[in-house]
Amino acid sequence: MTDDPMRAMIRDEILRAMRETQPAQYTRADLAHMSPEQIAQARRAGHLDDLLSGRN
Repeated sequence: MTDDPMRAMIRDEILRAMRETQPAQYTRADLAHMSPEQIAQARRAGHLDDLLSGRN
């Protein structure tokens, strides 16, 4: 099955929108300056998703 150019454009737009709506990701350096409660809040808010999954 060939990829329709319109379908590819729509897919790319959807992926771009998904990236823009994700919370900012924190690094280990960011965590070094945060309290345990702040870290827990950041985890619940999704700011540590990349770090916890090994992408950061």
